[in-house]
Amino acid sequence: MSLRINLENGTQAEIDKEADICPICDTAQIPVRIFVTITGELEKYDTKLEIVMKCMNSNCARLYIAQYIKDNIGFIYNKFKFNYSFPKAFKAPDITKEITDISQSFRKIFIQASEAESKQLDELAGIGYRKALEYLIKDYCISIKPDKEEDIKSNQLSRVINNYVTDENLKSCANRAVWLGNDETHYIRKWENHDLKDLKILIQLTCTWIQSSILTKKYMDEMSRD
Repeated sequence: MSLRINLENGTQAEIDKEADICPICDTAQIPVRIFVTITGELEKYDTKLEIVMKCMNSNCARLYIAQYIKDNIGFIYNKFKFNYSFPKAFKAPDITKEITDISQSFRKIFIQASEAESKQLDELAGIGYRKALEYLIKDYCISIKPDKEEDIKSNQLSRVINNYVTDENLKSCANRAVWLGNDETHYIRKWENHDLKDLKILIQLTCTWIQSSILTKKYMDEMSRD
């Protein structure tokens, strides 16, 4: 159902829907329109309509902007369709205590890469995920082989994995994560059928196997029979 909007110049425009989900708190609602404007002359095809809205969720109550673009059906120049709302709030990914305890640097870098990805900065996000992976694996290996810290820090990541990771599931996932991570930093991609989504899955699997190793050791140590 289309809605008519009064513009500041006294004319009207038509929008296809209300921007009824706050991009900040992600709550469905009936927002309050604060201000309406258009970015150019109403007759031009590239003119956008923007509405400043107020979220009615009392736990949020933020202002956001709903943007509409021309719906060029026939010759009706005042019809607009919803494009998107902004700003979008970034929700940091959950990272388990075991992983955070092993590598605070991994947590920090991974969250920054996730935020870059949420802002469509995919090229930068891939580089960030690759860096986060290196910190995760090297910090984990240092935790199990503290006497080899300098060698682990200075060696190539793939060599560290093959020399110091003994769990085959962890080794397999970590190596594949490195392959895809390297694709994010190199000019030519070797794995054309895999992308950032696959890299994140492999990093998650790497985290899972590391967490499993840490928790297994914890309970084996705590519950050993004399």
